[in-house]
Amino acid sequence: MTDSLLVERRDEHTVLLTFNRPDRLNALDRQSLTRLHAVLGELEREPAIRSLVLTGAGRAFSAGADLKELGATDPSSRSVRDAHRELHLFQDITRRLVALPAVVIAAVNGIAVGIGAELAIAADIRIGADASALLLSEARRGLFQTNGVMHLLPRLVGHGRAAHWLLTAEPVPAPRLLEAGFFTEVLPAEGLLDRAFALATTIAGNAPISVGLIKRLLRRTWEVDLETMLQYEIDGMLACMASDDIEEGVRAFVEKRPPRWQGR
Repeated sequence: MTDSLLVERRDEHTVLLTFNRPDRLNALDRQSLTRLHAVLGELEREPAIRSLVLTGAGRAFSAGADLKELGATDPSSRSVRDAHRELHLFQDITRRLVALPAVVIAAVNGIAVGIGAELAIAADIRIGADASALLLSEARRGLFQTNGVMHLLPRLVGHGRAAHWLLTAEPVPAPRLLEAGFFTEVLPAEGLLDRAFALATTIAGNAPISVGLIKRLLRRTWEVDLETMLQYEIDGMLACMASDDIEEGVRAFVEKRPPRWQGR
């Protein structure tokens, strides 16, 4: 049986997760989602992992939830409790992605639909292939968004674009995603993963305490006022100044060598 989610330790600090059902355009079934949830929980407990790269096998990032599996279940046979449990699994995946100490890089190699799009939205950095596209198709299927889209997407691309994409349920091609700031880079498909790993290596070369603070505070930037953020910045600077890593950073600069970060 083919593993629907491939987990590969690329180096000391980087893990690659690949959605691996290319014959189904990497549609995510319950097994895939349950496994993803568990893997994210495991990575939370591995401080050496500083970057997580998400991508898809073949020509798609992910075609979203497996609607064939969903359609095979008689709605009348499913209890509200079962549906509630399943939806909480979806939402908890986003919680884990957002809270993960590692920086999450989505390498969107093709179409990203539904929950596939939503997982890319929850990443910290998104880069795309020139043939990739985003499709939030729930309104066409009588469904609704999950995974924090109503919170995250307007903050990424603005309220107007988010409303347009969600209400029309039309595909958004890579050039428009780049223009909107959803993607920070668009590349030919054959160079996408190499670029994702280069970004991961760059991030791993920076001070872990600094990177962790940047990730956490960027996630809070829309939730607090300026005065609160100014205080968080003071707290962050003091935490860095109290660490061993700041001394290592200065020594490495003086000695003209890469720093050896300890994360403390």
